[in-house]
Amino acid sequence: MEVTWNKKMRKTAGYCVTGQRRGVEVQRYARIELSEKVCDSAERLRDTLVHEMCHAATWLINGVRDGHGQFWKLYARKSTVVHPELPMVTRCHSYEINYKYQYECRKCKNKIGRHSKSLDTQRFVCALCTGQLVLLTSQKNATPVRTELNPFAAFVKENYGSTKKELVGMSHGDVMRKLSADFASKARL
Repeated sequence: MEVTWNKKMRKTAGYCVTGQRRGVEVQRYARIELSEKVCDSAERLRDTLVHEMCHAATWLINGVRDGHGQFWKLYARKSTVVHPELPMVTRCHSYEINYKYQYECRKCKNKIGRHSKSLDTQRFVCALCTGQLVLLTSQKNATPVRTELNPFAAFVKENYGSTKKELVGMSHGDVMRKLSADFASKARL
């Protein structure tokens, strides 16, 4: 039986693919796919693998695809009897998924997790209250920190477009020098 890692599964811990090849005789097969993103610890990997092996057993041994039905429950109970030191095999996982990137709503403090930095905070808002989303970054101890623009970065963000139009044909470096001078004179006031 083949067991592979799947980079695309973002919330599902594992999946058992079953099928059959027809030839001289019908041959059943099962393949297990595990999520790289969700199975990120030895315990999660073990529990997910046992769960998916129960699905594979129902098909390979009994020729039945019954989801989490009576045959699946039979193999789940058998695994608990054989290995009582392991947690019981459950129907669904309740894993807290560890996202690389976290966004937080400024209004309601709702958190949204992403595996990539794909959320454009200029275009998307909080689904709960339509508040502005802010990217949180992780410190070395994995606690999220709010990323706020420093005053100069905020000034550049606000004024770059108009300054670029004002200095048509000038290089990015020239535009930044002008913005730097404008910011310095504004700061002195």
